[in-house]
Amino acid sequence: MGESLEEVEASVIETISTIEGWMNGVKLQIAHHKTEVLLVSNCKPIQRTEIDVGGHAISTKRTLKLLGVMIDNRLNFNCHVDYACEKSAKAIHAITSIMPNVGGPKSSTKRLLASVSSSILRYGAPAWGTALKTKRSREQLNRAFRLMVIRVTSVYRTISPE
Repeated sequence: MGESLEEVEASVIETISTIEGWMNGVKLQIAHHKTEVLLVSNCKPIQRTEIDVGGHAISTKRTLKLLGVMIDNRLNFNCHVDYACEKSAKAIHAITSIMPNVGGPKSSTKRLLASVSSSILRYGAPAWGTALKTKRSREQLNRAFRLMVIRVTSVYRTISPE
């Protein structure tokens, strides 16, 4: 936390050295090459900095993935919605490529398809649920759910969304 990038850098370096001291005391080490920095800010120009930790230069990123949830530097989670919809679409296409569209899959197979897609789209929703306030995110999730529904019901893609 800080008002300027210099304050943030100093705070990060101090925090990492404190953590590193504790970890050395319990005979553990930080993997500096795996360390990532996300600078959360609401400033219009995107701020970037590079922090030197343990001999490795770590530059700030716009997004990072934490436990399967994409977090961006504005905390609006649009990148997670994009990521989840893309991942769901890939899963739907992978599963439906082995199923015939007309007269083929049993209801148990259709339930599997629906549950896989829904699980991908809903994963971590308490963390990124605020993204549903934007029309863009809602429309994108609706498109992903529509693709799933079309595959489950074996209808043509020209059917109305309702």
